[in-house]
Amino acid sequence: MSILLLKSILSIILLLLSGLAMITMFEIFGRNEKKYSVERLKVLHRINGIIYLLIFAFVSYYCLRFIIISGSELTPRGTFHSVFAISVLVLLGLKVTFIHIYRQFYGNVKTIGLLIALITFGMVGVSGGYYLLVSKFGIYKNFDGIMEYKLKRQSGILNSISGVVIKTDAESISRGKALYDQKCSFCHDPYSTEWIVGPGHKGIMKNPFLPVSKRPATAENINNQMKNPFRDMPSFSYLSDEDILNILAYLNTL
Repeated sequence: MSILLLKSILSIILLLLSGLAMITMFEIFGRNEKKYSVERLKVLHRINGIIYLLIFAFVSYYCLRFIIISGSELTPRGTFHSVFAISVLVLLGLKVTFIHIYRQFYGNVKTIGLLIALITFGMVGVSGGYYLLVSKFGIYKNFDGIMEYKLKRQSGILNSISGVVIKTDAESISRGKALYDQKCSFCHDPYSTEWIVGPGHKGIMKNPFLPVSKRPATAENINNQMKNPFRDMPSFSYLSDEDILNILAYLNTL
């Protein structure tokens, strides 16, 4: 199972936990005549919150690790997801603080809880929900429909590298490997074609087509994939042409 699929499944669980939190809150505060034991509902609500926090922390760790290792800028969708996640974290902190320390603000806890649940819906929708939708719950890893759409939109994008001669000197290959280890190895395996987050790169420049875009495996198209990627691969447009030439030199050895 890819890490993207695992994270997306966990995000759906977060969504269900948010729904359960709202239901227990409504049952505790929304009925004059209680249908269920208030004490049991409070225990359930507390356990639900702890599980939510643990899953939230797990998913956040992998999201932050990906950003740090790849060194990439956030896409608009990633930016929305990050804002939602930070908002949830701040609101959770306020809720716990109002319950255990500043109890004079306890009356605001219900509103904060509702906001957390609603923001979670938005957070999951732009991340896990999006991934599961376009991948048909992980069945289609290549996102064929989206790739075809993006191919039509991006077919007019010019590459900054054209007619390039692949470097074969040891220094360029060594620099390319260092860049690959820093920027690419989190998502790609250079020694096989197996998927991690993205496809493995073994033999990538010896194959007729690139594994995701299905374009010819040329230096120009690899450059374009790095700077104007298909799917959810982050953009590495901040890399210089020299950096990309060195990465190409390393890819050519795989």
